[in-house]
Amino acid sequence: MKKMLAALLSLIMLFALIPATVADGEDFVLEIKGGNVSDHLVSVSGTYCLKVDVYLTGTSSTKMLSAVNFDLTYTAGQLTFKTYEVKNKSLDLKEVNTNTAGTVSCGFTSNKGAVLGKNEALVTLYFTVAKTVKTGTKINFNLKKNDDPLHASPDAEAINAALETTPCTVGTNFKPFVMSGEQMKGTIKFNDGAVQYKGTTPYVVYNGKAQTPAFKVYDPNGKVIDPAYYDYEYKENVKAGTGYVFVTFKGKYYGECRAFFKIYLPATTWTKVENVQNGIKISWKAVEGAAGYVVYRRAWNLKDAGWTTFERWNNTTGTSWVDTKVYAGTRYQYGVKAYFAKRLDPIANAQIGGNVGDNYNLGLVGPLKTTVRITTRVLNSVTPGSKRLTVKWTGSSLFTGYQIQVATDSAFTKNLKTVTISKANTYEATVKSLNAKTTYYVRVRSYHVFEGTTYYGQWSNVLNAKTK
Repeated sequence: MKKMLAALLSLIMLFALIPATVADGEDFVLEIKGGNVSDHLVSVSGTYCLKVDVYLTGTSSTKMLSAVNFDLTYTAGQLTFKTYEVKNKSLDLKEVNTNTAGTVSCGFTSNKGAVLGKNEALVTLYFTVAKTVKTGTKINFNLKKNDDPLHASPDAEAINAALETTPCTVGTNFKPFVMSGEQMKGTIKFNDGAVQYKGTTPYVVYNGKAQTPAFKVYDPNGKVIDPAYYDYEYKENVKAGTGYVFVTFKGKYYGECRAFFKIYLPATTWTKVENVQNGIKISWKAVEGAAGYVVYRRAWNLKDAGWTTFERWNNTTGTSWVDTKVYAGTRYQYGVKAYFAKRLDPIANAQIGGNVGDNYNLGLVGPLKTTVRITTRVLNSVTPGSKRLTVKWTGSSLFTGYQIQVATDSAFTKNLKTVTISKANTYEATVKSLNAKTTYYVRVRSYHVFEGTTYYGQWSNVLNAKTK
């Protein structure tokens, strides 16, 4: 049988209450000094609790071969035991007994031969703190092994065999705090004009800088809380995604609350929407912070005389795209949203960004752009005459009419003349009043008028001829 040692347990913590802003003897509850609530108390099922670690004390690891049992006593009425958490999953919890007021008894066995590291916690105990605890009160704990022995391996001789009870001394999981005030369950509301809204979701527009929308904090009765009673911090508030503001109460209150706001990429700005040989080409300006863009499209349903539902039609990393799945004479409407590169939101612990799923709404869509698909005409011939040219092309009755342009240079900038043919079933026209014995370049395109707006097709191939 291996050498039996005394239990190696200690509780290291601080619960020395510093005089607060209330008079000695007055009732009060918790206010944190020198840190956040989470530095001193933890939320367990919505209740802030005092956290007490009970652990082996030594200079090396210990292999626990049999059992360890202890009693933790405290002043009944100041604390109330709430729950516990076993820290080493190799341990088997035999019991947690709280039948005796002011005492928590725990027993562990280890048929698995658990190896406990230096100062590794066996169990964490959680207590609620009575509101009647007075300023300056010290809550003393006493920790002792009960009669069941702790069997350890021979190397256990190298660790401290003393049983320590160290109430009101600085430990690893507490910082100084005082008691004063009341628990506050506040609500953050952004000021008018500080954010915009999509539905009920507050948002700001990405600008590459830290976003700090102004806010107020309200108590449960809707009354504004004086900023003197809380500290606040913005997090994740530069990149596109979700920004947060965290509030930690102080002074006569304790507790925490937070609010979020979306940081949307700016709306896209169109540069051109045009008919090209193989479809409709849309182009837009690059958006700062964007990793790519999503194109949405809907079509005019001639049968029902209305728009179809917008669909996600394509995504691209460029700033232009050609829609080849279009039909002559049909009207189309486009919208483009930017998206940011996929990354982890450390607060939500979730992946955001990228070009999939709901992350499309992390960009703002710019003004919708409407056009009609107009197929490109073929210029068949140009026949010269005396100060005139006769032009023939392959037409289409789907559109309102045609435009013919003639010029004395192939860039159509010199001596430019435009003739409009308003009959869709006309496929030939004569351009008159030209200069004699002059070479002209000629092109033609269709146009279509829809609800007062004129849409143009792509220019045809170019032919040239010399007038007589």
